[in-house]
Amino acid sequence: MTSLGRVITGIQRDAAESSTQDLRSDIEIGFEVLDAAIIQLHALPPGSDVTERINATSDVMETVITIALFVRELAKRPVDLMPPVPVSSN
Repeated sequence: MTSLGRVITGIQRDAAESSTQDLRSDIEIGFEVLDAAIIQLHALPPGSDVTERINATSDVMETVITIALFVRELAKRPVDLMPPVPVSSN
């Protein structure tokens, strides 16, 4: 299995072991991390070191993959329904 395959398997395992609320929180945090990673990538000056560009791009891609796998796990779970609110006829 490739290195990326091991990373994906690890993320899937973590997602499966997380509570629904933790997954929701991790997805929300993931989008904040993604915003920061994109800003960091765009902040690299033209002609910057290739290694810096590769690392910044890798950070964006890893975050996107993590969010996608967490959303996928969340989508497999039953929807939490709010308990019915009793209505009084008075």
